[in-house]
Amino acid sequence: MRVAIVGAGAIARTHLEHLGALGHEVVAACDPLPERARALAAPIGAEVHADWRPMLETVRMDALFVCSPPATHAAPACAALERGIPVYLEKPLARSLHDGREIVAAWEASGCVCAIGYQWRSLDVVAAAREALAGSAPGLLVSRSFGGTEPARGDLSAAAAGSWFSDPRQSGGILFELGSHDIDVQRALAGEVAAVQATAGAGRLALAGRDPAGRHDAVSATLRFRDGGIGAIHVGWSAEGSPSVYTLDVLASEATLALDLGKAPTLRGRAKGRTIVAADTLDARLHTHERFFAAAGRGDAAAVVCTPRDALGTLAVALACESAIATGGEVEVGTAPGRGLSPG
Repeated sequence: MRVAIVGAGAIARTHLEHLGALGHEVVAACDPLPERARALAAPIGAEVHADWRPMLETVRMDALFVCSPPATHAAPACAALERGIPVYLEKPLARSLHDGREIVAAWEASGCVCAIGYQWRSLDVVAAAREALAGSAPGLLVSRSFGGTEPARGDLSAAAAGSWFSDPRQSGGILFELGSHDIDVQRALAGEVAAVQATAGAGRLALAGRDPAGRHDAVSATLRFRDGGIGAIHVGWSAEGSPSVYTLDVLASEATLALDLGKAPTLRGRAKGRTIVAADTLDARLHTHERFFAAAGRGDAAAVVCTPRDALGTLAVALACESAIATGGEVEVGTAPGRGLSPG
C-alpha cells in the first residue's frame, strides 16, 4: 500500500523500518520542520511536505500514519477519515477527551479503518492470558514499566529542550507515553475502570540533577475496576543505558499469570490446574501493522487491534490519573476537571 506519514520524529523512523519490512511504500512525509521531513523522506524518495493539509489533497495514498504529538492528532486523523483514508494513529489517542471524542466520531461516521498504536493488545501472550482467565475477573493486576522513552528522540539532550515531549501540555509525559500502555493492557484483560488514585515524583531517576520542568520520572497509579478488581501500575523513566522492564502479573480466583511484555514476550503461570506457557515470535508493533493493513485491505473497521473507541477509554483513565496526581485524591474516570464526562 501507498503510505503517507504525518510527523517525522523518532517513532516515525521506527514505523518506516516496519513498513519496509512488510513491503509497503512510503510516498510522502510531513513535518513542520522541513529538514526533519527531508531526513525521513530523502532516503526512500518520498515527497516532503511542511503541512499535512495540501499533502492530503495532492498525494495519492492508501493509508495515513499520524505520528505527531498527541495534542495535534485530531485534525489530520479526522480529515483523513472523512476522506475515507485508513489511519494508523500513534498512542495516546489524543491529549484531551474533547479531541478523543472528535476522532471517535469521525471514525464512526466514516466507517473507515483506524487503528491506535497500543501494540500489546496484538500479542499472542495477551490473548493466551485472556483465554486462561476464561471469563473470570482478575482480582489484582500489577504492571511494571521501567525504561526510557524513544531513544532516538534524545529527550534529555540539550537539543531536545523545548521539544513536545518536554512540554507536559502536549505529551502528558511518561504517564501517557509509557503508562498508558499498561492502562490499556489492563483494561483489555480486566474491563472498565471506575476510579483511580495516583502519585508521581521527579528528580531521582532520569531527571536526577536536572530541572524537571513539570515532568515526572516516576508514576504510581491504582485503578479500581468496575467489577471490584484492583490494578497497580508503576512507571519509571530510567537513566540512559538502564535495562528496561515491562511486566504484568495477573491474579484471579483460579489463575496466577506472569507476562513479560518486553522484546521477547512470554506468559507463564497456572489456571484451573493447568500449566500455562506461551510466547510471541513477532515484534508487537509489526504484528499490529499487519493487522491494520489486513483490515484496511478488507475494509473491516473492527479487525484492528485497538479501535479509537477502545483507546478513548484508555485516554479517560490516563486523564483521571493525571487529575489524581494533581489533587492527591481518588478521581472517578471521566470526571477530571475540564476534561468532560464519561467516554461512554
